[in-house]
Amino acid sequence: MKSIFNVIAGPDKDTCCILMYGEIGTYSDVSAQDVVTQIMEADNSYKNIDIRINSIGGEVAAGIAIFNAIRMAKANITIYIDCIAASTASFIAGCGRKVKMGRYARMMLHRPTGGVYGNADELKSYIEQLQQIEDILCDIYANRTGMPVNEIKEKYMDGADHWLTAQEALDLGFVDEIFDDQRKVTFEDCLTNIQRCEKYTACYITDVLHKNEIPMLERLKKLPMFSNCADESAIMDRLTEIHAKAQERDALKVKVDAFEKEKKDALEKEVKDTVNDAVLDGRINETERAAYEAMLMSDQADSARKILASLKPTRKVVVNHQGGEGKQTLAEKMHARITEIKAKLV
Repeated sequence: MKSIFNVIAGPDKDTCCILMYGEIGTYSDVSAQDVVTQIMEADNSYKNIDIRINSIGGEVAAGIAIFNAIRMAKANITIYIDCIAASTASFIAGCGRKVKMGRYARMMLHRPTGGVYGNADELKSYIEQLQQIEDILCDIYANRTGMPVNEIKEKYMDGADHWLTAQEALDLGFVDEIFDDQRKVTFEDCLTNIQRCEKYTACYITDVLHKNEIPMLERLKKLPMFSNCADESAIMDRLTEIHAKAQERDALKVKVDAFEKEKKDALEKEVKDTVNDAVLDGRINETERAAYEAMLMSDQADSARKILASLKPTRKVVVNHQGGEGKQTLAEKMHARITEIKAKLV
């Protein structure tokens, strides 16, 4: 199914809508990470949040994460079951928030299912996990409806798919209210549940998202950077320009970072060479090396250099920073210079 997952600002500035249209799961249309993130962000910006569901279900673990995020949100949340809330989507609606169900929508409850392979112990462990999940779901449904857990188990965890109409869901306590969907989508009897979800989603795109394009353009025009844009094409050109500038900025940042690193590396080398010179010629001892390196890398660098310059060397040393460091007597230095001159005369 094509995924639709957005936070849509409502007519009132303190209200927004979050869509959960599609299969629920880590790699499915609606991922727990996306939904939970959007709920947290909306919770920080809006007083009222409408969550609209059209889903055939999906992974139980992802559903529980969404369930908990909805329960913990501070905002006033209302859940709307627009078309289908099956399997995992059905227990998300049991999170303790107000639930409204479209007059022609449907809800489906059944036993959690899955697949596994392995040895006897692994299969036994998986069965125990499935049983634990089933107990959790029964507890959620029982808290929602007021029915005893045993009754939920006997009635809905028998291996069959139990489809409820909006009226049945209301009578049993799974939802609080029935609403009339203005889109009035009709479904052919031959359609599968997935096809029903997809048709309703397509209808939503046509009737809602496209109608929201003009208000969205008007809202964009109120922003300073788009105030002189006459139409959608001008806005897209401006967005392209902003994107290009962002890329230029990122490229410049990479160059600046490289320059800063090169500058830092050069400074560190200079500091090490300076301190090493002082150690080799006896102005400071080895135990003082780290302290002077730290000072030279800090805002005390000038003071450290003055101190090192004021100290008197206790031995003659020549340091070759290009080829490495080493001690060399004056005689050795003179011999090397004489050898160099003789080589040029040959």
